[in-house]
Amino acid sequence: MSKILLLGSGELGKEFVIAAQRIGQTVIAVDSYENAPAMQVAHGFEVINMLDGSELDRIVAKHQPDFIVPEIEAIRTERFYDYEKQGITVVPSAKAANFTMNRKAIRDLAAKELGLKTANYRYATSAEELQKAVTEVGIPCVVKPLMSSSGKGQSTIKTEAEIKKAWHYAEEGSRGDIV
Repeated sequence: MSKILLLGSGELGKEFVIAAQRIGQTVIAVDSYENAPAMQVAHGFEVINMLDGSELDRIVAKHQPDFIVPEIEAIRTERFYDYEKQGITVVPSAKAANFTMNRKAIRDLAAKELGLKTANYRYATSAEELQKAVTEVGIPCVVKPLMSSSGKGQSTIKTEAEIKKAWHYAEEGSRGDIV
């Protein structure tokens, strides 16, 4: 029997826990709030801020899982590389999880490392930087948080007057601690 640390405990995680239990696996469900759906059926649970790397390290050390399965984006995915070095299997892998859950990492991989043609883009860490980026890229301009899902925080700027509103909407819709 293997022990699985499920990072993210929503409805999808709940289905995962049930399926894993059917084949005899032990699952510890982790999320940032109590009584998340997967926690209701898992063998155990932890409530932590998964964007806090030291908290993530603490629960990995505490539970010593065989597998780590990320279910959401708002996790310190860069820690997964260290967990793999410790012999823990990250599903599908630390590299895949880090790239697919981090919009900046996947865009930089495509544009800079692989040399693939992409839309003109910039990164901004403030409303002022977004203003500068829009000036460089031009209008219309699509704004997306680095971590989001289901289109949350995404908007299209059609006039300069919409830049600050787009910035605030991206902040509100971001799933992590980076916009």
